[in-house]
Amino acid sequence: MASYLVLTSPGAPNNDDGARFIADKFSWLAFVFPAIWLLFKRQWIAGIAVAIFQGVVTVLTRDPSAMLAGLLIELALRMLVALEGPALIARRLEAQGWTLQAVITADDLTTAEMIYDHQVAVAAPATDNWRAPALPAATPSTDSRAAFGLFENYGER
Repeated sequence: MASYLVLTSPGAPNNDDGARFIADKFSWLAFVFPAIWLLFKRQWIAGIAVAIFQGVVTVLTRDPSAMLAGLLIELALRMLVALEGPALIARRLEAQGWTLQAVITADDLTTAEMIYDHQVAVAAPATDNWRAPALPAATPSTDSRAAFGLFENYGER
């Protein structure tokens, strides 16, 4: 499951059709092509900084004795961009005046959109012919406790 950040444009109502859903999860494309992914997502400063940093690491680790250090630095940089790239996008939108309306946990984007539409419809004032949109059937869980974070730590070792 992934968390989806729902942002609406400045001055738009909660039920705006132009709401952006940003998946706050690991991005494989950002891991494989970090600088290009950032530039494609219009993160100009971060994308240029990552490209320059990758070039500097490549030049400084040409010596075979520094190869392992360069590989670890490159791996750490790629992990950082893949994990925090979506948060950079959300932060940029919030700086431009977009409003974070909700954080929704769902299996996919379609389900997240359905859950958000249902939440907005329930919060809206009722009319005579109003009916909340139907949600997908919940999947049964073997464990009733909710997990938060990277690891499910329920007392296990």
